[in-house]
Amino acid sequence: MFEFQWNALRVGDRVAVHDDLDAGLDLREGVVHIVETRSHAVNDVAIRLDNGHIAIQHPRRHAVHLLPLNGRPPCWRCEAIAALPEPGGEAGWIVAA
Repeated sequence: MFEFQWNALRVGDRVAVHDDLDAGLDLREGVVHIVETRSHAVNDVAIRLDNGHIAIQHPRRHAVHLLPLNGRPPCWRCEAIAALPEPGGEAGWIVAA
């Protein structure tokens, strides 16, 4: 997310977050819970995620996408997820014997 988009977030905005605590960096839907504005700096944003248990995270702005997801700029996390093989498909990993 661009800095101007991050600083424009308001409580209640819907976002998608790459959960840094998830090894797969999967996207989780969340809602902006707290915005602490800072002059001449990037705002501090807390996002409420509901992924089985409710959690409040302070993600980095580059790990967050505005919803809906259409028309967003490229994201290395999304591209890495898209490059993973389908479940049950060939893994693509080379294992040394």
